[in-house]
Amino acid sequence: YPSVSCHYMKTPFIITISFLTFFASCDTSKKKKVDIKTLSHNDTLQPYRSNTKNQLQETLKTITKNIKPIFGYRFIISGDFDGDGKKEKLVEHYYSALDNKETNKFYDSLSEYEQLVELTIKKKPFSFVLSDNIIIDTLHISFGGQLLGLAYLKNEGDLNGDGTDEVSYVVNWADWSNLNTWHLVTYKNRMWTELYSFPIWDWQLPNLPKTFNQIELFELEQKIINTTNDTINKKIEKELSNFKGLVKKIKRSKIQVIFRNDEAEEDTMIVDLKQHL
Repeated sequence: YPSVSCHYMKTPFIITISFLTFFASCDTSKKKKVDIKTLSHNDTLQPYRSNTKNQLQETLKTITKNIKPIFGYRFIISGDFDGDGKKEKLVEHYYSALDNKETNKFYDSLSEYEQLVELTIKKKPFSFVLSDNIIIDTLHISFGGQLLGLAYLKNEGDLNGDGTDEVSYVVNWADWSNLNTWHLVTYKNRMWTELYSFPIWDWQLPNLPKTFNQIELFELEQKIINTTNDTINKKIEKELSNFKGLVKKIKRSKIQVIFRNDEAEEDTMIVDLKQHL
């Protein structure tokens, strides 16, 4: 593991809930109240699942047949990830293992968030990132998991001085937890390797276009799908593009990260990446 210095700044844990006004075409799916202890995840997901197949089938029966699939946002970033001096693209993909094809992340007109979770589980999704340079290996995010693709993907630039750009990503889990993990990876020896990871909250991330989260203290309360209000979606996409992330380069091989500490506070620390050169 990289060496980590002691914390030098603490910020009180403050949640600010903003209320947006959407048009009647928006779909609001309320999320089920559950015990946060059973749903939190740090480096791995502790997913919610139906206790039995019968419960899964009962939930699926409540879904109307005329639901409209919503493709959902896909991240695309560019950079020199293999150190050859040329820029390449990394593109997010979200597949169903049922047919091994690109699939939708969301649906319109769902009345309950649990319906989205069950539909997601049913299609056995897996997520990965591909480069337009066929020499670069696939960055596998998760296979057959309870996920809705990526919540965030960013080119961090060359953090450790090895000539390649590092990449940050956060998984968009299909669960009720507000806890998540930020992953920092690098392409080394023809494979993606994780340099560092740290705990965060979902509320530290910007919303994705066409998908808005309303977050309470410990969990996601509502998910709003909005495919018609271009003005709001363009604003959200601009905010996503301008988001500076939670990783900042201090100098070669040293970064500052904003993370969730054990006291449930937003905190910062310095991480030394030198041993990963």
